[in-house]
Amino acid sequence: MEENNQLTLEELKNQFEDYRKNKSYNRQPIPGKLWQAAADLAREHSIAAVSKALRLRYASLKEHIYGPPISKNKAKEKFPSFVELKCTQPLTSEITVDIENKRGARMRICLKESFDIASLIKIFCQ
Repeated sequence: MEENNQLTLEELKNQFEDYRKNKSYNRQPIPGKLWQAAADLAREHSIAAVSKALRLRYASLKEHIYGPPISKNKAKEKFPSFVELKCTQPLTSEITVDIENKRGARMRICLKESFDIASLIKIFCQ
């Protein structure tokens, strides 16, 4: 064992071999302590080197390091499909409206007087 209480790759490999020999049934999950030790070593060496030495799936080890992947649907922000801007008084000063469409294109509108901004935004967001 090293000075900082972190296992060496060879020591952890021996622990994984012991676990595999002594597990109760074939699909028994790997204990959290072994996963944590493997993740710690992968941060020091590399995910590929540690997963190969310990006979672990690369993706599984990566998930224990960085967490589960975010699905593409969840990663996208939920933007409202409609936003109402109420103007109770006539424009007496300049206003600026910044909008961004689904493709990431941005538009800034600077107004000094009344204008039908809704139709312009609708065309931009299509």
